[in-house]
Amino acid sequence: MAHTSGDADERRRSLKPLRRLFPYITRYRKMVIGAVVSLTVAAATTLALPLAVRRMIDHGFSASDSIFIAEYFAMLVVMAALLAAASASRYYFVITLGERVVADIRSDVFRHVTTLSPSFFDTAQSGEIVSRLAADTTQVKSAVGATASVALRNVILGLGAVAMMVFTSPKLSGLVIAAIPVIVLPLVAFGRSVRRKSRLAQDTLADATAYASEQIGAVRTLQAFTNEKLVTGHFSAAVEAAFAAARSSIYARSFLTFFAIFMIFSSVVAVLWFGSRDVLDGTLSPGTLGQFLLYSVFAAGALGALSEVWGELSQAAGAAERLTEILAEKPAIQAPAHPKLLPATARGAISFDDVSFSYPAGPDRAAVHGLSFQVKPGETVAIVGPSGAG
Repeated sequence: MAHTSGDADERRRSLKPLRRLFPYITRYRKMVIGAVVSLTVAAATTLALPLAVRRMIDHGFSASDSIFIAEYFAMLVVMAALLAAASASRYYFVITLGERVVADIRSDVFRHVTTLSPSFFDTAQSGEIVSRLAADTTQVKSAVGATASVALRNVILGLGAVAMMVFTSPKLSGLVIAAIPVIVLPLVAFGRSVRRKSRLAQDTLADATAYASEQIGAVRTLQAFTNEKLVTGHFSAAVEAAFAAARSSIYARSFLTFFAIFMIFSSVVAVLWFGSRDVLDGTLSPGTLGQFLLYSVFAAGALGALSEVWGELSQAAGAAERLTEILAEKPAIQAPAHPKLLPATARGAISFDDVSFSYPAGPDRAAVHGLSFQVKPGETVAIVGPSGAG
């Protein structure tokens, strides 16, 4: 399960490991379709709200338009009900899908681990495997469930808002589009730093969990040698290292969130200033400016949410990568392609001819070397090492 640092850095810069979850997700197409439909309906309903607001502003709030205003407020209530229903169904589908996918992954990983050779467990800590089954699958559940749906919702909402901005005012939309590279390029650079720090935090926490699991599993031996203080000190140091790595990741994500929100909403304020001048010149109605402003807020909010979601998806990608590393492990001893049948009547005789053997943890130290002997039917033979304990 080891990798070179160059390969690891390359993987941290992408979400490609999440592709390995697709076979699990596609097993439940009905849930996926239900989630996508709910997301689309919710986004479309949200994008329709500024249209009603524009007409209300342009028609004013005079007594002669009271019936007209009442109709639009009633329409807003209907749209709110539709948005609430779509959001509730989205939550049901995506959370259920996340739980179902993670249950399948946990079963597959555990089933595969039980088929691996003992040599795998000589080099892999059992605590690390348990950590992957628990912590990493929780990260995947968050991605498949809430995080992925939030990302998809904001992508749909953001693209729809940009399209409606262009339809509402091409001039103001051009100003917004010109500001996009100034916002996006730094976000991409900061996002890479966040992914590296998040992966380091996860790895450090996994090491601390594995150490604790190993020591608790051997607690009788630990207490017999009165090593409680030593082990506690080592674990405290591991926990502090995990906290330091997590804090570094939190700082990076906090700065990323600050930069994204500040730049996005600063651009919205600048565009609003240009739009207000067009209203004063009579080239733009107040309702149209209000509509454009709402779409700008939708687009800015979607982009800001995506900057946060990207970090969470990066963490989930690291978790998915570690789980698939376990699934990619192959038993050291494979079943033969064409196995031979055992004799119908076994004599019970066993012959060892120049047998050598070493444990995977110490391949350069032979436990048995050049061993030859025969076991006749009915005999019981014990192989005892120098210490007499094995």
